[in-house]
Amino acid sequence: MATGTTGMAGDAALAPATREAVECPRLGIVIPVYKHSVLLTEAVESALAQQADFGIAVIIVDDGCPFPETRTIGTAYALAHDNVHYLRKPNGGLSSARNYGVDFALEMFPSIEAIYFLDADNRITPPAMQDVFTFLKARPEISWVYPNIDKFGIAWNGAYHAPYSRLLHITFDNICEAGSMVAREVFDAGIRFDETMRAGFEDWEFWLQCIAAGFTGANHPFFGFDYRQRAESMLRDSHRTKAAIMSYIRDKHKALFAPDTLTRWEHEESPRFAAIATGTYAVSLFTDPAAPHPRIDLETFIERYWAAQAEPDSHGTPPFMLWAAPAHFEAMRRIGVLHNVLWHAERLAEKHHLVAIRLEHDASRISLERNSAGSADYLGKRPQAWVCSTDLFKACVEDISDEWISSIRNRRPSPDTVELVVRAPFKALDLDRAVLSASNSLLSTLAAFRDSSYRRSHHERWTWRGGYFPPVRNHYRLLREALGAEPVMPRVTPPGSRRPRIGFLLPIGSFGGVEKVAYAMAREMTRQGYEVHLYILGKASCEIVFDPADFASINFLMDDYDLWGGPHHFAGHDILMAHDEGAKLERLLGLLAGLDVVINCQVAPVNAVLGELRRRGVKILSHVHVLDRTRAGRTAGHPYVGLAYEHIYDLILTCSAQMADWFHGMGVPEAKLLHVPNAPSYEMRESELRQALKQRARRGMPERLRLLFLGRLDSQKGIERLYAAARLVKRRNLPVEFRLVGSEVLADDSRGSWTRQFADLGITLEPAIYGNRGLTEAFVKADVLLLTSRWEGAPLTILEAQRVGCVPVVTDVGAVAELVEHEVDGLLLRATDDAAIAQELVEALERLLGDPHLLDRLGNGAAQRAAGVTWAENLSPLMSRLGAWFPFRSEEIELRRTVTSSPVP
Repeated sequence: MATGTTGMAGDAALAPATREAVECPRLGIVIPVYKHSVLLTEAVESALAQQADFGIAVIIVDDGCPFPETRTIGTAYALAHDNVHYLRKPNGGLSSARNYGVDFALEMFPSIEAIYFLDADNRITPPAMQDVFTFLKARPEISWVYPNIDKFGIAWNGAYHAPYSRLLHITFDNICEAGSMVAREVFDAGIRFDETMRAGFEDWEFWLQCIAAGFTGANHPFFGFDYRQRAESMLRDSHRTKAAIMSYIRDKHKALFAPDTLTRWEHEESPRFAAIATGTYAVSLFTDPAAPHPRIDLETFIERYWAAQAEPDSHGTPPFMLWAAPAHFEAMRRIGVLHNVLWHAERLAEKHHLVAIRLEHDASRISLERNSAGSADYLGKRPQAWVCSTDLFKACVEDISDEWISSIRNRRPSPDTVELVVRAPFKALDLDRAVLSASNSLLSTLAAFRDSSYRRSHHERWTWRGGYFPPVRNHYRLLREALGAEPVMPRVTPPGSRRPRIGFLLPIGSFGGVEKVAYAMAREMTRQGYEVHLYILGKASCEIVFDPADFASINFLMDDYDLWGGPHHFAGHDILMAHDEGAKLERLLGLLAGLDVVINCQVAPVNAVLGELRRRGVKILSHVHVLDRTRAGRTAGHPYVGLAYEHIYDLILTCSAQMADWFHGMGVPEAKLLHVPNAPSYEMRESELRQALKQRARRGMPERLRLLFLGRLDSQKGIERLYAAARLVKRRNLPVEFRLVGSEVLADDSRGSWTRQFADLGITLEPAIYGNRGLTEAFVKADVLLLTSRWEGAPLTILEAQRVGCVPVVTDVGAVAELVEHEVDGLLLRATDDAAIAQELVEALERLLGDPHLLDRLGNGAAQRAAGVTWAENLSPLMSRLGAWFPFRSEEIELRRTVTSSPVP
């Protein structure tokens, strides 16, 4: 049972001021005690010796200590001093004792404004509480004050006076000693020590609660705190079990350890980049260039740099420096590649002395290319930006010779240099708006550092205490270690934003069905307020067949990443596990950092790392389109790979009901399956659609039937069948016109070039059509869409053709029958043998030629079927799931749309 005892002195013995101080103290000192009975006297005496102009209540909490001295000493002090209170309670651990003292103090004394925690084996100097309390009250932005550490017994001291860093507190160590002064507002917010934590680090977890609630702390450099250190202690026991305790803390505070949280703190506290604007020499300090960030002049930056040489734990400059014109940054931001370029530049700057960044115009494609010394185009043109590590720059500053670094003006510079070429539809002004080149800006900056008077100073440590914190320039490494990622994407979310981030993962960025569906889904999700990002994990290039505004960013892995294979096997498929080198776990965790949802669009190897993302709270979706077939006719492909990793997926999306049934039959619960029917990959205005249908109606029954094939000339598309049908058509001299549009795949050249074989029949292969207008014109001009595939999912081409009244004549494979009703809005070819398919196709063409009304009826049926089929409607069940997972308000969407950020001045 808890007991409280106060001194026996009468009220007449106290002066009025003393009585007021006792009855209305402004500060409470809570001293928990368990088995430190004799040392308790030193702690209490130091508390009583405080020289303060306000009342202090000293609260001794006996946590069921088995030693009788504790009760004797505690009671004696309470009897002798009216401001000392002795409480005894059953043993509950250090957290329980501290909470007991806090609750007693706040309930007994409404006047208390702060609590100081003093362990029974530590001491404070006489002016400590006055100094720290005054410091706390003078800074309304902080809610607790923590000391430097001066240990006696086993002597040690450590300087903790660096600016308080949440990133450091989360990723490095508990930088706030429990012997800190905490404002009452923290406890009024309901924050208490976790009483289940009896093995240590409960004070660390307490500070994390404070951080999560939005409170912050600060160090007082002259705190007057003495920490007793002995060879064995509870703290040393805690370190022996630290891994288990930290696992509990991480699970309890997942939001604090989230990539977006830690990266935002890095941006605010220890920026990763220092960007020096060519021409103006203004220095921007940021992790995310698109987020608000400070800008300083070069002189101030130089001063900070040299300060960091003396005390790198308290002062610092970013670990990476770059030189670029603001216009070049803005150009990359507008295209959507800025963050990805910085991600690659950071990675490359750790392997090479310097990274040159060059922007090139490409009207139809966005791509990244890495050129090393010896490449044909290596530094053939002037770079628009340079990047290097601060360590490399420091070596250049200290090198009195200029010859080595000045050679960057040459095509073959002496430093180990790599060039990052960014190709995109940049405007002409984007590429030539720098008055001063990046090379000259770098060299001029270097000269300014060398000429600085600070350089000639003797850079000794300014304080007598030893440094404990890691150098500020290495904080980014702590972020990497905490996330198991390298490097971490330099992108942050504005504080308070709830706009979910969705990442679409694609193997390549061409214009196949998988990509077209992903682009269409992304367009609709962006419209509904989500922040959508595109990731191409294979070749670092994508055709611009989408509106760049549909994606908040475009990102490439740009690495040697095999899109198939692995040392493990599942259902006849080679797969990867997270620990395999080919999985590139750390690299991909860094690239995908900050996402709320990942939609894997048939990237087989990335499955290996998605389990780790799911463990961190990311929702993982798979979008599977088709079952492939081997040469022997066996089903294979991404659905089987998906089964191997089914456990990690929150949802598996299918483009057909048939595919959903297949997954369910293979053991996937219905709750994890969602059929999202396809819609045309691109949109048409109502006026455009009416015009297209009128154009077809005016044409009437054509004299010659116009046939269209769109796609790859490969075995999956049944090109052998199409060729056989074309030969039959020519032999029978049918009045038809073949239009062959696409590209030839030379996977099997045993039969020679299909382009040449069709040319022998008078049919010329036209290049693939990527633009929406070109596709519409092709469908409108055609009467019939031909598709002779051996296997398919739910082809978008059918929907796009039907929309403008083009009749599909297609093989009944995959989910094609879900898109075409035979004799209503198209014709299905149901034979399976290649020769039979060719014969059936020709017979279908003869029917259309012989019946003037059949083509018109099927065309009208096709247009009616496709009318009103939209991604907005088809995605509504998925959007409902996303809304349940990530509720956010529409006004936040509008705010995000109207806010613009200037990346670098």
